[in-house]
Order: sequence, then structure tokens, then C-alpha cells
Amino acid sequence: MTRIQSSQLVFVSSWCSYLFDVLVGPALYAFNNAVFTDEDWEGIQRAGRSIKQDDPTKVGRFGIGFNSIYHVTDLPCVFSSKHLAVFDPQMKMFDNKKEGYRWSLDDEEDRRHLLEFTDQFKPFQDIVHLVSRCSWKKIIDEQNFSGTLFRFPLRSEASEISDNLYNSSKITQLFNSFIADAEISLLFLRNVSSISLMHVDTNGTANVRMKVSVASPEIPLYQECFRREMVEGKTSYKTVSCFSSSGTETKAEWLVTTSRLTEGNIPEIDTLAEKLSFLPQVDVAFQCDEVKTCDSGRLSCFLPLPNNETNNTGLPVHVNACFGLTDDRRYIKWQEEDQKNDESAMWNELLKKEVLPHVYLKMIRDAVQLSTKSLLPASAVYSLWPDLSKTEHNDRWHEVALDVFKRLFQTKGIFSLAQNEKNWVAASEAVFPSNSTDSGVMSAVSRLLIKEGENLITFPEHVLTAIRTVFPEPAALKWVTPCLVRNVLRKTEIGNVCKDDKLSLLEYILSDGKYKELHGLQLLPLSDGSFRSFTNKEEDTVLIDNEEFSR
Repeated sequence: MTRIQSSQLVFVSSWCSYLFDVLVGPALYAFNNAVFTDEDWEGIQRAGRSIKQDDPTKVGRFGIGFNSIYHVTDLPCVFSSKHLAVFDPQMKMFDNKKEGYRWSLDDEEDRRHLLEFTDQFKPFQDIVHLVSRCSWKKIIDEQNFSGTLFRFPLRSEASEISDNLYNSSKITQLFNSFIADAEISLLFLRNVSSISLMHVDTNGTANVRMKVSVASPEIPLYQECFRREMVEGKTSYKTVSCFSSSGTETKAEWLVTTSRLTEGNIPEIDTLAEKLSFLPQVDVAFQCDEVKTCDSGRLSCFLPLPNNETNNTGLPVHVNACFGLTDDRRYIKWQEEDQKNDESAMWNELLKKEVLPHVYLKMIRDAVQLSTKSLLPASAVYSLWPDLSKTEHNDRWHEVALDVFKRLFQTKGIFSLAQNEKNWVAASEAVFPSNSTDSGVMSAVSRLLIKEGENLITFPEHVLTAIRTVFPEPAALKWVTPCLVRNVLRKTEIGNVCKDDKLSLLEYILSDGKYKELHGLQLLPLSDGSFRSFTNKEEDTVLIDNEEFSR
């Protein structure tokens, strides 16, 4: 099919007219503005044998996309381009034991039937007008329908196909479950830019339950030859807009990095990719307009997998890949005791271990580049870093977080300066805050260090934890200490420092108990509000006014 710009799911409560007796009642419709090709018509008739199975770029390669609708219906219908088809795998509806029938808009007799049998084709006529704004007669006369409309009459009694019955309430539950994940449903789809959910009641009134759309503004990003082209891809912005039934609109800004492993780097992946017809591509998405540490990262295989503990990673990013899934497509296969030799499980483990860390690192590096152009705040870049406290109870994803940090700490320009967050420096050039001191005192220390040209950096607590946990020899870094501040003070024109800051600085440099190193620092407060230097001279002796030595 050609590129789909929009897709709609429509639930119709009931119809007064029908195509066949068994089609009476509520039905689920799905519409998109792409049309079926000859290949699509062929593929949709090959139950369980997808013609896309050898094309790793196609979501339909799993071979169960269309077949999944038989959970809901016994008689799926498709109207696309020049054909309207009804599928009857039980061979109960048509003469001569046919498995269905397809009307052609190019056939004069078929066109006459479609126009004359008004009641029989009523289930299509109103919906076609709703989604295309064209009358049924105009479409038949022009011999073309610009789009694809699926109709799935809900199964109301058990059949040879399934005893799973569906009614209005079950479809409403399906809609509600989709609405819960609507915001992230389009992040990793290449050919769908909007989805609408609608309910048509018994009076024919259409009510929009929800609409979600995604747009990608053209923002140029610096693209580097990353890790000798271990992975190739790009990072882009995506704006996701959600419209609710109440008429409210919400928007969220996302960074999405899409990268593919270049051939020849990991032979095991190359071999499995060819054997399984899988694509060695991993995507990550991060909501960049919420400045907070996030542990709600989900797994996706083009669409989000069910929101449960197994599919939650604890990472601040959503991860998408061409994963090998369990038969019910609800979980990713891993090399556990019963699947140690499963090739799909081996593939998933390799993607997680060998590809995902590179893609994640690429997103962080690209986010830093966006920050240097004032397109992303430094706080958002740090929110992108994994929080080890959120992953430590999940070994599989904790290993990913540790690997990302090990690679990240080998790169330059990953720490934002406190004086100007657009400037990013290497660890060897930075002065690291300890974040263990009273905020008022540390504010005074920060002002001093920035004023004196020190490369002081700032970051949230989870970044500090990562540095202390993963960075090789963190003690070798240049940390903010009382000793450092005393050395800076010796170069400072102390008269330009306000009284409150002097008192805070004094409190800080006294905190390590090295009083001999106070010599020469003009931070000794006197009762008249002035300050004098600490010396060993007898004439400089001062009285400390307290209860034990009162004035």
C-alpha cells in the first residue's frame, strides 16, 4: 500500500439495513487513505502466510495482521480502490461454496448491483460518505474509492472460527485501552501520521472519541560519523497532538532517534537478520518537554507492547525494534531456560546488548548538540540519562544503563557549564559539585567559582550517582571541596563579595576542620560588620563572643 497519512477506527452501534442477515448489528470499521495494490489483495487472502515475511521493513511480515480480526468477526469486508470484497472462510454465505466474493467497479454489472441494492450495501454507504465526504453514487460512477475501508461485523454467536463473542461494551474497552497509549502509538510508525477513534450511535451520529497525530518539524541536527559508523541514523523532533472527546488538545514534544546497525560490524546479527528477515534497527524516543527523571520507558515492536512490568524498562526512553515476539505478540522473547536456543530470543539479546547502547548514546550526543543551539535545555539532556536507582532491580535493563554510561564517559563535551548551559565540557575540564552541602551555602560557593572562571558544572542527583558508580576513578576528577574554594579565595578580590556570601563561604571552608589553611583569608567577621584576615600575629587576636567567653 502507499503511504498512509491518516487512519480512522469507527465503531457503529447498529444498522437498520444490511448486506446479509448475519451482518446486522454493531460493527467495527477501520479506514485509511491508502489503497490496496494487487499484492495487497493477494496477501490478504493468504491466511497465516504473509507475502511480506521476507521484507524486514514491513510490519505485516509477521503474517497475522489481518488474520487477527477473526478474533472479532467471521465475515470481514474490504472496500479499496476499485473493489469491494467480503471474506467468508466458513463458506456459508455464497453459492458454490465460495470463500467470499469481490465486486469490481470496473465491471458494469457489479456497479449496477452496488447502486441498485441500496439496502444490502447500506452498511458501507453512510460510512464511506463519513470518511471520504463523497456520495456512494459518485464513487461508483467514478469507479474509484480513494482509500481503504474495512468492516468487521461483531461476532454475536460462536462459530467454527471462534467462540469469542464481541459486543459494544468489549469494543469500547478496546478503544479505551488504545486511548491509554494513544500518545506513544505513532512514535515509531513510518507511514501513519494520524489516528482517529469514532463512535457512530444508533441514530447515525458520529462522535469522535479521540484523535492523535504526529508531525516532524524540519530542524537540522548535527550528524556525525558515530563510532566509525557502527550505527547509522538520525535524531528528529516529533510533536504529538491528542484531541479528546471533551474538545481539549494536548501536545507533547519528543526526540526520536532511529538507527540501524551497519553490516559487517557484528557477524552474528548479520547472519540472524538474513535468516529471520529481521531488520537490525533500534529506535528510542524521549519526551523532551518534561524536565524530570523518568522511569516509565516502554518496549515497542512498531506499536507499544502491553503496559506491564515485563515490558517496562525503568529507562527514561521508549525502545522500539524489530523484536522477535511470543506467539500472542504481547511479550519479547528472551534467552531464558526454555528459550536458550531460540533464534528470535538470541536476536533480541543481541539487539539489546550490541545495538541499543549505541543508539541511546547517539540520542544523548545529539541532544547535547541541540542544547548548544538553544533548542533543548540542559536539564532535558540530563533527564535523558538513565537513573540507576530506577533500573537496579531489573538486571536486563540495568546492564544497558551501565553500558550506556561507560560509553558516555569516554566521550567529550557531556557536562553543561553552570555559567552558560549552552557550553558543554569534558570531564577532565570540569569542576564537579558534591551536592552534599546546604543549598544556600553551595549557592555562594557556585557564585564565587563562576566569577573566578572555574568550569563549574551542574546536574541532578541521578547524574551524580552515575558518576560515582560508573566513572573510572571518580576521585581523580576535580571536585568542589573546601580546599579548592580556599585556593580560589586566595586569588579573589574579596571586597567584591557580599557579606552574606562571605559568611556562607566561611562556613564552607571551615567544614573540613583544616583551620591552619585559613591563614591570609579575609573572612574573619567582626562585630562592626567588617572582615579581617586570619593571621598568627598576636595583635590580630580577636574575641569570639559566646556564652563561654562573653564580652
